[in-house]
Amino acid sequence: MRIRCYIGKSAQLNICGFSLAGLFSQPDCKTSLQFADWIDDSQCIAVDIDGARLVIDVHDQCDQWNPALLDWCHVYAKRNIDPAIPAPRQDKIVPFGLNVPSHSKRSALAALAAIAAILPSGFRPKQRELYVYLVTPHWKDLEHRPDQPVDQTILYQTRLWESDEAPNDEVINDERVALLRALRAEFKHRFAGGLVSTSYSRAHHPELITQMPTRQPQYIRWAKKPAIAVYSRGLFGSMAFKMAEYLAASKCIVTDPIRYTLQAPITHVAEYTSPEECIVQCQNLLSNPELVQHRRQESWLYYNKYVRTPTAIRHLIDIARQRA
Repeated sequence: MRIRCYIGKSAQLNICGFSLAGLFSQPDCKTSLQFADWIDDSQCIAVDIDGARLVIDVHDQCDQWNPALLDWCHVYAKRNIDPAIPAPRQDKIVPFGLNVPSHSKRSALAALAAIAAILPSGFRPKQRELYVYLVTPHWKDLEHRPDQPVDQTILYQTRLWESDEAPNDEVINDERVALLRALRAEFKHRFAGGLVSTSYSRAHHPELITQMPTRQPQYIRWAKKPAIAVYSRGLFGSMAFKMAEYLAASKCIVTDPIRYTLQAPITHVAEYTSPEECIVQCQNLLSNPELVQHRRQESWLYYNKYVRTPTAIRHLIDIARQRA
């Protein structure tokens, strides 16, 4: 089977890296990657699988679509699907599932080769964005099996957004700060995390800055230790990267309600709708280690079936081939 991947010159490789790793991890395929002038989207990948056309859209916004790619493809796999918002071509839309910045050796080398191929045309990649992609973890480094040791602690490490980064969603900062304050106050030494240090967080909430690692490779290693992880919605209500990280690390997850359509619903998690409810859920888990371990097992099962990058991407490839 031949897989041809196409990305635009503005592509954010760190955001698309999970998908590229999955595409280049198919054992029975010859996979290639090249930049295409007919793609003007930074977070979409066009994939041709022996004539079956698949588009992968990993934008945060649930109401954002690429009309040209939607017309081009047989299947349009969208990361954030809100069932309350009608899709323009419902017959083509399928849920992508969860995303997390990551790479594989093959996909990273293919990306560098694709960049080298268009350098003579005058194209120059943004050095910072390329660096951010290349230092993302290998997707296997996200994994921590439920039979591996953990601490009976609670993880919540998050970042705040400048107003121009979160237009019409500035309330997300207030939500995260309130939740973080409540968790720190209640669980003290059993809590791990805080705010990622940015100019905004240092100016507004310096007392909440984390003392733990924040660069993704170091964070991923450190964050495997807590058994329980608190999840809160991503920007514009999106499914944040942390959910995929938590499942890969077989966390026992406490989450605000998940409203987006996934490949399969995540049913083994504890839900909260306020900081007070989150604290109650965490208290219940800390007093029941057997339940924590059971939910860690369920996270690992869900990850292997629906999130592990070769499996998740193969599912989309198979759908595209069937529909073509």
